[in-house]
Amino acid sequence: MTCCVAALCDDRKAVVLAADKMIGLGMIESEPSISKIFKIHRDWWVMLAGNDIAPAFDIVDAAKRKLAGKKDVDVDLASRTLHECYVTKRTAEAEAQFLTPLGWTLQSFNSNQSTGVIPDATRVSVSNRIQNHFLQVSLLAAGFDGSGHGHIFAVDDYDGRGIPRRTDIPGYHAIGSGSQGATYMMAWRELSPKLPIREALYYVTEGKYFGEHASGVGTRTDLFILRFRKPRIKILEKTVDEKLMKLCEALEPRRVRKNAIEVLNSIHGTLMDTVPKLRLEKENKSWVIKVV
Repeated sequence: MTCCVAALCDDRKAVVLAADKMIGLGMIESEPSISKIFKIHRDWWVMLAGNDIAPAFDIVDAAKRKLAGKKDVDVDLASRTLHECYVTKRTAEAEAQFLTPLGWTLQSFNSNQSTGVIPDATRVSVSNRIQNHFLQVSLLAAGFDGSGHGHIFAVDDYDGRGIPRRTDIPGYHAIGSGSQGATYMMAWRELSPKLPIREALYYVTEGKYFGEHASGVGTRTDLFILRFRKPRIKILEKTVDEKLMKLCEALEPRRVRKNAIEVLNSIHGTLMDTVPKLRLEKENKSWVIKVV
């Protein structure tokens, strides 16, 4: 899968984007120098995640063509366009998979031309397959309307059959296998669109850092700051690794220490005293909790 994160900040005048670089090729995973962040308009960007991201490229290209030449794109137009392109791609895939081998198109299948030709049982079976077909890809879009206010929304088949879900409140969102870890940390940090850019930059990075605990999430990170019609700021990967990720390591939850063991061992009672106490032992240069 992956982990892509977007968050509004600076009173919605800026957006921070983070994405890993992991790609899966069957049983093989690697982190080449690629990006999962795509520009579809001068004010809008899309990130992608999923078990099969191949359809995303046609969706992104189609959305880019639809928005080409438009000066201002508000969140309604951006979300409607991405939704239409998503549904179009899903329909095309379903038609190619379930109807083309039979010599039919979706139009002919739904017309009177097929009446009396396709048995009812076959029609129901094929129709159910078409309706239940879904794309295994999620899209996370972020950008600015004509007034310079930032917005975030997601499009996927896992929830709502491609219907866009805006997340201007709470002002952040994550997709991919690492999304739960990322979302938890951003919520715990109380990330909001009111925060200054540098603070939000850390919380987004930290969200991606905790998202790395999930399978299929790479440790390499693309990190950008977007501002309305200003050059986007790319945080160098070296800076991410040597400064921001080091900060994440320093501020992450600590392991149980000696004083915590003493507190846990101090809990007593007639029955509680029958429960074995704990002790810390050094094992392979690290401290491990053992039972006394």
